[in-house]
Amino acid sequence: MDNEPPKEIWERKKLGLELRQKFELYFVSLAFTLAGLSVQTATHSGPSWRLPIEVAGWLLLLVAGLVGLWRISKLWLREVGVAESQDSQWGAPNQALKAELVQLEKHIRIFATVQYGAFLTGFVFVIASRAAALLCS
Repeated sequence: MDNEPPKEIWERKKLGLELRQKFELYFVSLAFTLAGLSVQTATHSGPSWRLPIEVAGWLLLLVAGLVGLWRISKLWLREVGVAESQDSQWGAPNQALKAELVQLEKHIRIFATVQYGAFLTGFVFVIASRAAALLCS
């Protein structure tokens, strides 16, 4: 008797992983692109209080991109670890590897929250700064 799930399930899991990879790469690219674009198109008009907000937005977008790069580097490491863990099911279970994977997954999730929060906050800061420049000039 075969204990493997149907082929359709494996195909869906593979598709899910591929979509996640593409999303992660796109999101990191978007953070760096918006950071660069906002720096390149910066103006010095409007109230003086908007400049620190805009610079903070730039820095937050940069942080989102850098955290995203870190997460991508850990995502492939996790996938390799999961494969090794599943491979060890036919031999002696590797409890140290399983504990390491749990810790890695925890860090990936925490940094995802940091990444998305930094991105959204940075984006809002840049938008607010640009809106203040337009409305006050």
